[in-house]
Amino acid sequence: MKNDDFDRIAPVIDMAQRLHGSLHDKLIEKGVAPIDALIASLYATHQLAAKLHGNPVAAVEWMRDALDTIERQALGTKH
Repeated sequence: MKNDDFDRIAPVIDMAQRLHGSLHDKLIEKGVAPIDALIASLYATHQLAAKLHGNPVAAVEWMRDALDTIERQALGTKH
């Protein structure tokens, strides 16, 4: 993802983070362990990526690319 792409979708990312956080909290309130709720979130993300990309392997590759982008942002090297 390029910086321009991130700037364009930043409000969507913010909204998705709030929704995921709310869902995570609700799962914990129902007795789900925090780590299990997080793992479930990853599987749900993979399912959505597979739907978008047409197969589960392509979805994993896309998720790796997305995590690389997040890592670069966390390290302050957005390129």
